[in-house]
Amino acid sequence: MKIIAGTISLLLPATNAFSPQLATAGRSSFRPIFSTALSSSSYLDNLSSVSTSSSFTATDEQATEILDSTFRRTVSSTANTPSSVPVMSKLSLNEADILANGVIDNVKRNEFPPIVVTVVDRQANILVQKRMDDVCHAAFPEFSYAKAFTCVTMGVSSREFRDKYTATNDAAKIGQMNSMMAISKMAAFPGGVLLRNGDNEIIGAIGVSGAAGDEDEYVALNSAWESGLPLETMPKEHSCTTVKSP
Repeated sequence: MKIIAGTISLLLPATNAFSPQLATAGRSSFRPIFSTALSSSSYLDNLSSVSTSSSFTATDEQATEILDSTFRRTVSSTANTPSSVPVMSKLSLNEADILANGVIDNVKRNEFPPIVVTVVDRQANILVQKRMDDVCHAAFPEFSYAKAFTCVTMGVSSREFRDKYTATNDAAKIGQMNSMMAISKMAAFPGGVLLRNGDNEIIGAIGVSGAAGDEDEYVALNSAWESGLPLETMPKEHSCTTVKSP
């Protein structure tokens, strides 16, 4: 048994037998059968009942069983350890600005058309809205907000909101969706990304408008993924086929 920097490896000779007398043999005569990052103390504690006298021998199968049992117990004992990653309770102004700037950076890297990006909190209040130079239509700020508003109101991305009511091509559902958009100014097209924290709580959304819908959605998603913030996005994957610089 060799313990180095908290990593445990059990090295066995090419034969099935193992004994402490072989400890002086050359390293090349041993082959690893198990390696794990378990702490040396937990490993030794679990093997405290195993004899280490010169008469002790173990086959590959026995040694593997011992280590496998130790690994399972160690994993089980640490499974309920609280995560050290902080859970975001809300989006701050600074965090919203990071997300908005990330969207603009992704647009530039991929040479997409200029956009408007809106970041909202869980109540759909605007935290940050930025308009790139040369955005071609005055309605894009409203579209951008409508996408973000849809996310926090419905608890899904703006793409999923659309798909929910149009997937079956049911006229009644489509009419219901149109009424919701007319009354509440929701947006049933891609570009709105829902943001959740580590406890699966909604903390805000990003809405982007100005490029194609898939491109709007992509830059919002990629900004969240690249931000370093502990966020979960909805959707979890993008559908953009025009990405030039991931």
